[in-house]
Amino acid sequence: MFIIPDADTLVTYIQDFTGSSNDEEIRQCIFQAELTMRNIELPALRTDPYTTFGTVGEDQLMPIPSDMNKPILFFQQGTNAMPSNTGPWIVYDRIGDRDIITQSLIAQLYLQPVNVPMVIRGKFSEVGSNYQFLPYLGEGTLLNLYYYKAWNLLFTPVTDSTVISTTGSIATVTGAGPWTVSITGMTDVTGLIVGDTVTATAGTGSLTTGGVAVVAGIPSATSLTVTVTGGGIPTVGTVTNISRTTASTVQTNPVLQTWPEGYIYGTLHEYYVKRHNSEDAAIYKAKFDNAWDTVNNQNNLGKWSGGHTRLTSIFQPRRDRQYAVK
Repeated sequence: MFIIPDADTLVTYIQDFTGSSNDEEIRQCIFQAELTMRNIELPALRTDPYTTFGTVGEDQLMPIPSDMNKPILFFQQGTNAMPSNTGPWIVYDRIGDRDIITQSLIAQLYLQPVNVPMVIRGKFSEVGSNYQFLPYLGEGTLLNLYYYKAWNLLFTPVTDSTVISTTGSIATVTGAGPWTVSITGMTDVTGLIVGDTVTATAGTGSLTTGGVAVVAGIPSATSLTVTVTGGGIPTVGTVTNISRTTASTVQTNPVLQTWPEGYIYGTLHEYYVKRHNSEDAAIYKAKFDNAWDTVNNQNNLGKWSGGHTRLTSIFQPRRDRQYAVK
């Protein structure tokens, strides 16, 4: 079985298949294919809702997680994410932002259940960059979050960081910019060479404040000489987590690992579209659509069809029957 472990191997595979020798062209086609796959719902992209939590902040709002692509289900098991034996256990249904804002205007009329042994339904929606819930949740409340995570596109620039020494001190700072900095008291310098980019967490001293620090020399096994360019002036004092940083690109993601056919068929479709070969483009578009439909079919089989509409909800505003709104 042929395995595509990373992005470079995918490029090589597509080149061998099509006869292309243009790396950049293939990368462009991969990017175009990825844009069509942004909403794919793969098991590998799901969070574990029993270990993934959100905390309600001020004004009953919870920030939308930065790695979320789309929500699946939010629920509340009890207090501080610990299961309750007395209830209620709340499952939150998603509604529109207009609805959540409108209904929140009468939030004080909603019943607040206590020790009700049943699963009941609440409501949530996106409002700005936060989630809002009904009935209102107190600040600090923990919710279990089940959602599809966003995934990094292949060849996206990233910075890898490796801690070289957990401690150190900025001993001297000379120059008027660029600055020459002496770092002493390190636990190790193994793995560093002249020209490496380094960072450090500020303590009583600081190495960079918006600038770039490059290793200029390694005078001993516990010290470095660094040139800092740009940003603020380094300051003498202690620092921690002195690390080597390297620029690289994303070479894999959960989609490539678990759904390589999507990458292959999608890239080939975009390649033949670019080459104005409509016949081959249609063939691989059909293969891509079939692979996508297979994923959707499995997702639909796994859904709790209709179950959530039959739960008991007591989160309904109380109305005085003597009044009628027309």
